Amino acid sequence: MQKPHVVAVPFPALGHFIPFLDLARLLASNGFAVSYVTTPANVSRLQNHIVKSATNGLDIRLVPIPTPVVEGLQGFESTDLVAPDSKSRRHIFELAKYLQNPFDTWMEQQFHQQTVPPPVCIVYDMFMGWAVDTAQKFDVANLSNVTQHFVRQCHQNIAKGSGMLINTFHELEPLYVQHLKKLTGKPFWAIGPVHPQNVSGRAGNVFTRGKTSDINEQELICWLDSHIPRSVVYVSFGSFTPLSQEQAHALARGLESSEQPFVWAFKVPPKIEPASSESKTDHISIYLPEGFLERTKDRGLIIRGWAPQLVILSHVSVGAFISHCGWNSALESISLGVPILTWPMFTDQHFNSKLFAELGVGIQFCQDKDAIPKEESVREAVTMALIGYKREEMRENAEKLKEMATNAIKLEGSSATDLRAFVSEMHKLNTRPTKEKEETVSNFIIPSTE
Repeated sequence: MQKPHVVAVPFPALGHFIPFLDLARLLASNGFAVSYVTTPANVSRLQNHIVKSATNGLDIRLVPIPTPVVEGLQGFESTDLVAPDSKSRRHIFELAKYLQNPFDTWMEQQFHQQTVPPPVCIVYDMFMGWAVDTAQKFDVANLSNVTQHFVRQCHQNIAKGSGMLINTFHELEPLYVQHLKKLTGKPFWAIGPVHPQNVSGRAGNVFTRGKTSDINEQELICWLDSHIPRSVVYVSFGSFTPLSQEQAHALARGLESSEQPFVWAFKVPPKIEPASSESKTDHISIYLPEGFLERTKDRGLIIRGWAPQLVILSHVSVGAFISHCGWNSALESISLGVPILTWPMFTDQHFNSKLFAELGVGIQFCQDKDAIPKEESVREAVTMALIGYKREEMRENAEKLKEMATNAIKLEGSSATDLRAFVSEMHKLNTRPTKEKEETVSNFIIPSTE
């Protein structure tokens, strides 16, 4: 029997590419052939990851489709490569919108070639809403996802479709899962947490996930090993939104006054990043209080740009995570048992922040992308989580959620059960005659916010 053919269509952003790669690996490891569709420039960035998957016997193909002409992009085809202003980001969303025509052309070709069976489903990012129209064009059953602040758009998609595929697990948010099931009355598969299966204690296997870091693995592990368990706070706000100078100054002052060890993944806006690594320290210092790097050199580690987040969060020395509460970061933190100090910036991040505070694993210390955190709020949140009265309670709650996440993906766990049901449904679609497949191809949206 031929493998079911799944098509993955991520939004052009690093925080979306990576979870879609994780999903592609999960599906391929369950007997699917996966076509991962993006633009040529992004194919070159992802090539090494796909090659590694292929060497492990996973059937994943990178599919480049022609890049639409978008004035002002200058060859950059991902949000992490453009300046963090609204105009530049708007260009990326235009690029995403204009990908529909070349994707439709490619989809049409899939039903008239013999090398790969026609797709049985399309997994598409919620920002790629045009995929619903593509689904209708090919008479496709659509399976949708709902993520907060996108409710109206997703409800419209759900109305057209027949179910949802989501990167969460039932035990994490049971009321919301049940509400979605009741609200839609459609099949619902919660298959998370979806991230590398080999992360469990083997940091080196995920060190190169994403971009290249400016710190090597041995140096990072050595620094983390030099600190006692649960004593370090990790700071990262994803690849989408860098802090302003004023925000970075305020956060730095709070970290310094907390007197606790920290690892800070410091993202500088792309338009002013230096061309050479020699100037990186001086350049970052512009964004930090005068003398901060010198005063904190014995207990602070600054990682410029990309950081191997799973490596850091899985290390025993890390006791808290200052995060924007993007779903990828939040779910990684939860599944690794690390409490979260939240500074949500926009969209679903505010809801995620509230959820983790309600679950007893989060402390809300700042809100909104333009807010300036108070030094004392940062200090109090850090000390409360690492050495204060909230420490034991938050660690205990985080460990319970970690155990739930671990159990969810075990053989009889809720996510493993949902995944088997999804796989079974795809095999049913795959056994139909080719002509019938052309008339009914399944489509899915999966959450992929940073």
